[in-house]
Amino acid sequence: MKGRRNPLRFIKDRDGAAVVEFALLAPLLIFLMCGMAEFANAMRQYHVMEKGVRDAGRYLARVPMTGCTVSGTATTAAQNLAITGRTSGGTALLPNWTNVSSVAVSVAQCVNNSSAAYRGHAEMPVIQVQAAAPYADLGLLTILGIGSINLEATHQQLWIGE
Repeated sequence: MKGRRNPLRFIKDRDGAAVVEFALLAPLLIFLMCGMAEFANAMRQYHVMEKGVRDAGRYLARVPMTGCTVSGTATTAAQNLAITGRTSGGTALLPNWTNVSSVAVSVAQCVNNSSAAYRGHAEMPVIQVQAAAPYADLGLLTILGIGSINLEATHQQLWIGE
């Protein structure tokens, strides 16, 4: 009878319980860690895009304008500034944000300042810069089967003149 083991002995045995608990919780912990990394990457890409759009709006607020129209060369320089950080162009700041036409420059409204209520010109345009780019995920969204996500940023800036 010494060779037979009591099957109830395993219920009371606590050796290896931590390993079993970790094996059950490890996939959840790894998933949470990957989710935090994916969220941080999305926030970083959005921040870079928002900063580029803001810089383009600030640049356009200081270029010479005739009336309430933005010149084509200033628009191209602002689009390059938003995407690359330089008015002359160069390497894109984000891997999926390379298309200059994804940055739209327009005049949101033209404030009539003919009564000189504000210091400045008779017409003061409010410049709007909008951009959209696909999000380059780290792989978690692809594994989960979530389709492509677009990041969008908008900035408005009052034209202050040369």
